[in-house]
Amino acid sequence: MSGAVNGASWGVMYRLLRILAVAAAAGMFVVLVMGATVTNTGSEHGCGRSWPLCHGQLIPQFAVSTAIEFTHRAVVGVESVLIIALAAGAIYLCRRKDIVLLSGVMVAFLFLQAGLGAWAVMYPQLAVVLALHFGVSLVAFASVLLVAAAIFEWGGGERLRSVAAPRGFIRYLYGLTAYTYVVVYLGALVRHVDADEACAGWPLCNGAVIPTFAGHVLIAFTHRVAAGLLVLGAVGLAVWARRLRQTRPDLARGAAVACGLVVLQALSGAVVAFTNVDLFSALTHAALVGLFFGTLCYLCLHVIPVPRRVVLSGPSPRVEPPVAVG
Repeated sequence: MSGAVNGASWGVMYRLLRILAVAAAAGMFVVLVMGATVTNTGSEHGCGRSWPLCHGQLIPQFAVSTAIEFTHRAVVGVESVLIIALAAGAIYLCRRKDIVLLSGVMVAFLFLQAGLGAWAVMYPQLAVVLALHFGVSLVAFASVLLVAAAIFEWGGGERLRSVAAPRGFIRYLYGLTAYTYVVVYLGALVRHVDADEACAGWPLCNGAVIPTFAGHVLIAFTHRVAAGLLVLGAVGLAVWARRLRQTRPDLARGAAVACGLVVLQALSGAVVAFTNVDLFSALTHAALVGLFFGTLCYLCLHVIPVPRRVVLSGPSPRVEPPVAVG
């Protein structure tokens, strides 16, 4: 391509990029939930020890576990194409440091997620390693979500990022996001060591404020305590952000959404306990934690000032977003 892209052509390409961003973000959310489905139905080896083929076949004979695992792999394949296309389009059209960096993270975690999945299928792993897989999927989803958000806000919606947030608020937000990842890992560990029912009842564990730590009770109880502290941390974030609503309404809205999501997540955890790990409640719990973590990551993006455009080698297309995009 030579010369500059004219305004009309650029506008069409930008609209297509936004559609692609929505499809990729939605697709990665589906991948996240389907991965939880594979784990919660015990379908990890539904395709045997073969990868990328299923039982050594392109299209295998389907048992229930095989159908679940095969469908998950097929969706990941489609999502991989969407993410690579989104990264290429975002880097080519936007050429801004944060979008270029996030696009690289998005592709890197796509391949890391796929590699860990293949590793888990082909070689037995300890529960402490398997628990990392959901966390990697969570970062993969968040990175796609942030690329999509940056594309949609480019040229207008991001203007509030130029208003600096208090340093204390930024540190608190980063710390809460990192802590959320720890809580997520503990939750995944509970599932992979089959400790879901180690703490009967809710909010008490086996009818006690501090139970007897036998078997996997310690892991399950630690996750519950950590999750409770996370709820308090999210409430604190929302209260702090509300004080900034005059200058940073974006942070106030985002923190309020995060607070609502973490409360729903805690309630879904109670439902999981009361229903003895019913599949629907377990998937709802996984979906909510994905949305909550994604919201925190979005807030982290919004406390970073908008960087300048990256100058890439080769012909430079027009890089200013169109004035009006429907």
